[in-house]
Amino acid sequence: MAARTLGAGLLGFAAVAGLLIGVGRRSGTPWQPLNAAAHIAIGARADGVWNFQFDVTPLGCLVVLVLSMSAGFVVACVTASRRTPYIILGAASVVTAGYLCHLHVAARTPGGLAALLSVGELRALYVTLGVALVAGIRLAPLPNEGSKRQGLG
Repeated sequence: MAARTLGAGLLGFAAVAGLLIGVGRRSGTPWQPLNAAAHIAIGARADGVWNFQFDVTPLGCLVVLVLSMSAGFVVACVTASRRTPYIILGAASVVTAGYLCHLHVAARTPGGLAALLSVGELRALYVTLGVALVAGIRLAPLPNEGSKRQGLG
């Protein structure tokens, strides 16, 4: 399960971070969405940051990494089977729950990604995360791959 969690979480992080940088680049400030993600950890200090800053942007990347790894862990725990329909159902459930919490709970607090992203961009973020979680679990190595050769030696 560790390989599935790692694969899903890291691929989810790469996809979500890429999407956030792309959304920021479209508006002329590539680092602002990652800085807004740091709002969870450092509060309003992250809201007015437009460019890369060493005290805000790496923390925003860390927040996205931790949340992506958490989503990967939940999907890996929920789907014990490696069958694709079960993985898709588990990832869709986790992503839908995250989207609804973000839309109805986090959007009521000032600042952060909820204040920066539109509803359409938020939907794109969670669809991207869901696809990346499914792909990460499907691409993860099998748990006992290579153990026969090690056991014979």
